[in-house]
Amino acid sequence: MTDVVDWSRLTHAYGSAEDVPLNIAALRSDDEDVRYQALGDLFSSIVHQGTRYPASAYAVPPLLELLADPSVPDRAFIGQLVALIAIGGDEAWLPETLPIEDLRVESIGGEEAMARLLREGWDELSIDEAAKVDALAEERAYDAVAAGLPLLRRLAVRPAAVAEAAAGDRVLVGATPLGALPADDGVALVAAYTIGWFPDHEPEHSLAVLDALAAVGDEAETAVAVVAAGLLGAAGGERMAARALVDTRPVVRWAGAVAAAKLDGPRADQRVAPELLHWAGGGSAPDVRMPYLDGDLAGYAALALRQLGREHDVAAFNAFLARLPQVEGSPALTIAGEALRLACPHGPIADGTPFVDLDDRQQRLAQVLAAAPGPWFWDGNRFGNFEMLLGEYGYPNSHEEMRTYVSPL
Repeated sequence: MTDVVDWSRLTHAYGSAEDVPLNIAALRSDDEDVRYQALGDLFSSIVHQGTRYPASAYAVPPLLELLADPSVPDRAFIGQLVALIAIGGDEAWLPETLPIEDLRVESIGGEEAMARLLREGWDELSIDEAAKVDALAEERAYDAVAAGLPLLRRLAVRPAAVAEAAAGDRVLVGATPLGALPADDGVALVAAYTIGWFPDHEPEHSLAVLDALAAVGDEAETAVAVVAAGLLGAAGGERMAARALVDTRPVVRWAGAVAAAKLDGPRADQRVAPELLHWAGGGSAPDVRMPYLDGDLAGYAALALRQLGREHDVAAFNAFLARLPQVEGSPALTIAGEALRLACPHGPIADGTPFVDLDDRQQRLAQVLAAAPGPWFWDGNRFGNFEMLLGEYGYPNSHEEMRTYVSPL
């Protein structure tokens, strides 16, 4: 399908998208170095840091063709690329799902702006026109992946799941799972992750597939299937979450709690809050098997706690303070963001407010951050995004300034 697209008229993060079909074709190479270079180029160009571009949607059909071919190597990585094209980084949406209807409103007028872009280039667009182009690129990317959902559902089902579901009490909706494709390592997992982001496209079919995978999957596959079911919000997801909550595998129980928080909110099973608090306050490192938040299960648990209402705010805040000294990088951003949300519910601290005039939560958070250098640095360098986050809430925006603020003498 790449030969019917005029890639020279499309753009990505680095300008002309003429290199996209060459990189996609290179994913079939027998040379691992060639494939990985092509994958790296695609990740950095058509979905750079989660941003989608005019070329992004057009890359989806040929990428789906590769996913459908069991002879293609590295299909799990290709699947990750497709998922990123669909939604960008999931940290922008979790613990909720992508608000596609809002995006469709934002993209109104985007067709005209896109046409002008193709004629005249980015420099000729107004700020409003550029925003509409961005929204339309995201909408088209989402819809392009949605068109591949029948394939993704087949990839998410292991053949053994079909037999087990037929013999047990699970009902597979429609014929899709019966065409299950052979899956190499990681393909079923990334396919399950992806279909969970489409609650507006026959969610009952997707839920049946996820339920079948959860029945036979390993710990990570089952956990992803359960979380994806929660994001879908379709009837029947509650049963999957309830089963997961009593599973013997820790990550599956985590998934059950996350899904139950999304589906049931403050009415969630009494086991949900303790499970989420256990993860949110712990010292666990990212789980590389899990795609959500790049494996930051503790961070996702922290986000999910807000869905349970205000009843658990005190325990949640204590858990966040316990975790903050143990993290850096993106996990530090997530947990600090939730701690700041609870410490400053009415907005940023007023400029010039001395430490002694902060309330109890605000003081405790400042003291933890003053004593813990880890969150302020990433690989030995100052972590600018963390400093910006603290500054947005009115706190000192460097570790040294925070230490002076808490103990000025």
